[in-house]
Amino acid sequence: MRALIAGLIGVWAILTAFAYTVVLPDERGDEALALAYLDLGPAEGPAGTIVADYLAHYRSQNPQEHPTPEQFRTLPDAERSAFAALFRDWYDRTQPKPLADAPTLVWSTDDNPARRVQCHLFRVWHLRTFGEPLDIATDPSNRDTTKTVVQCVAGAGPDLIESYGPSQLAQFVDAGVALDVTDLALQRGFGPETVFSAALTSMSRDGRQYAFPCNVGYTILFYHRDLFAQAGIPEPPPQGWTIEQMLGAARKLTALEASGGRRRVGIMGMSAWAMALADGGVFFNDKATASIFNSPETVAAFRTFQELMYLHQVMPTPAELASMAASGGANMNMGAEAASASALFSAKICAMVVDGRWSYVTFARRQLDRVIFPALQRRIAALESDSAREEARLLKDAVASLTRDVLVPISDRQHELIEAALTPQDRAELLNLGVAHIPTTTGTPFYEAAARVAIVNRASPRAPLAARFLEFLASEEYNNQINFTFDSISGTPGIIARNGISGPPRALPGLEAFDSPVFVDAMDSYAHPKQLSPFVGDARVGQLAGPVIEQLTNNLIGPAEAARLIENRINAQIRANLLRDAALRALWESLEGKPFDPDVPLRDQASSAPPQAPPARPAPRAHQPRHHAAPALPAPGAHLRPLPLAAVNA
Repeated sequence: MRALIAGLIGVWAILTAFAYTVVLPDERGDEALALAYLDLGPAEGPAGTIVADYLAHYRSQNPQEHPTPEQFRTLPDAERSAFAALFRDWYDRTQPKPLADAPTLVWSTDDNPARRVQCHLFRVWHLRTFGEPLDIATDPSNRDTTKTVVQCVAGAGPDLIESYGPSQLAQFVDAGVALDVTDLALQRGFGPETVFSAALTSMSRDGRQYAFPCNVGYTILFYHRDLFAQAGIPEPPPQGWTIEQMLGAARKLTALEASGGRRRVGIMGMSAWAMALADGGVFFNDKATASIFNSPETVAAFRTFQELMYLHQVMPTPAELASMAASGGANMNMGAEAASASALFSAKICAMVVDGRWSYVTFARRQLDRVIFPALQRRIAALESDSAREEARLLKDAVASLTRDVLVPISDRQHELIEAALTPQDRAELLNLGVAHIPTTTGTPFYEAAARVAIVNRASPRAPLAARFLEFLASEEYNNQINFTFDSISGTPGIIARNGISGPPRALPGLEAFDSPVFVDAMDSYAHPKQLSPFVGDARVGQLAGPVIEQLTNNLIGPAEAARLIENRINAQIRANLLRDAALRALWESLEGKPFDPDVPLRDQASSAPPQAPPARPAPRAHQPRHHAAPALPAPGAHLRPLPLAAVNA
């Protein structure tokens, strides 16, 4: 059996290596690198000199001017490809190596269309920074953590691996897959001092750096501004709302008449887990040797969560969500809760929802298809005179561009014409959204955040080149693309402070709040890393707590029972891990300063002090993110330390 498994792994490794070295590069060819050279233009440095020589050759052979980089970026794809072919032919005749011989990195990531833009930005950045071509291809089919670890150990994994949060990072580090980039990061300027503090545990382990953030993940409160006005309710203040303030508003919003005879939903997306942490509940004591989740703070937060559904009825119960989905309130290809939240909020059945900045594309498509495109078609049809031809052309171009991709910038003049084409009735049909901090019991916002990061495969023969991609993730080009195109926000507060998060592209009418400073303030002032213990995996904590949270949500158990069950399950898992793993047990005993006794309840023999309280809320300040001082990476044994492999899934 072992021989069979080894053989299958070997075949798997060979096929993967073939795909990474032959299939992926050949599917795209070297056109992408030619496009990167032409986008760079005759800039300073070796790559810019090559472009300048090509342009001199082009002018000697052609009467028409070659497009500038700015003009080149706006050409139709067919024309861009034709110019790229001319450059590639010249390059292959004049340079020591053909363009197709440039190395190619494989990036295991999702199939988000934004990745194509980011890959192009990387090619151009690498030409500008290092003066030589380096290609990159994405592999969205290879994102299972265990599969990737096996491939990397077998020497056939991707060059760059996408990971989310501290638990996944720990798996790659403990398997020996992740390249330690600590020294290089400090030399090249992409060290821990450049990122939000809450992102550190997603990229570092035991004082060493293994990754760099692609973006940071968290959610925030969205609301319909027109529904607030209709109910006569002030909008949430920028500094944050208490649960009690939100509840008063939600009651009035729920009382508003909704379309189709359906009852209005005040708020969706509030999480029992997040509410407990925001209100002072903690999973572990200060040494992370035991769970102390069963606390008055946790119980009170769980009680408030249930009351929102079953007492105040401003948030739908699971049964109501299922009914709404069955009656057409949701996209049935999605989970009922997520689908209903999105669909009901878009339909204004739900007045407030907890969601991420990445939802811009969904809302933009809704604005365009239902309101803006019909309004523009009416306006274009009315522009029949010769004097209005230019306006009609600009509007047609805007429609074509936004139809292809809502994230491609259009001109300020086109935005003005779109605004002018909207009638009062059109504006009434638009979503008019606001954003605010998620309410908490105290009114002090709280966000548990993690980062999507890129890791370099240590076994890759291109590991030194792949490490340059992590440096690219800290660049202005990459971070501006993340921030401007609503992909949450980047992990680099310094770049956000310099450039903000507003585009191009500009947000469409009604969606301007997606550029609100609240998004930055959430990470800059109120974000906290995940609470971790070296004695139980983060993923395992979720598996243990999830079914209990589900019972709480369905009103099958009460708040006190839920808090007790979650703590007991976590401590039982820690106890089991300590019994079977001598190294973990030795670490536990060194932290507690006494032997572990399996016959005594874990909480009774572990220190019961909670972790250091989060910092007090800062004084009011202008909505401008601050430059962070260099935060220290988590120290060995600290309660934020990612996990040993033995505990990752246990």
